[in-house]
Amino acid sequence: MAMRQVATLLKRRPHESAAIGFGMAAAAYCALLWGPRIFPARDALLFALFLSVPGISAAVAGWILGAPLLDKNRCTSVRAALRGAAIGSVALLLLAPLFAIVYVWTEPATEHANILGLAVVLLIGGAFSVWWQVALIGAAVGWGMYRLASYDA
Repeated sequence: MAMRQVATLLKRRPHESAAIGFGMAAAAYCALLWGPRIFPARDALLFALFLSVPGISAAVAGWILGAPLLDKNRCTSVRAALRGAAIGSVALLLLAPLFAIVYVWTEPATEHANILGLAVVLLIGGAFSVWWQVALIGAAVGWGMYRLASYDA
């Protein structure tokens, strides 16, 4: 597929394109980060918690905030990178409660965790440990999507 066709396709469905781009980037990052521990375990719950939930939260954040990335009249490359970093940060904010909910719903009946407390711990831990990586990846995805959508040759 030629680059012009890709640019046209991205601009035709901006919300969906941003959701796919950010969701796939988040799932790929988490696969690299957690894959050595998850894949040998062959556990569907671990796969859902550590790969699917981050991908879904990034896709939701991308769908909500990512459409302006694909409009070259409303965005510049610097603003696209900043918006991408913001989308990554919002995805991290969405990840904590979503992860906590899925974890609590799937835990054994004999154990009861506090969803709010777990979400706060995940949010604080994520902010200190991976936020800068998530923001950098989001900036790269935002810039890349902007460059793809503004391709004119």
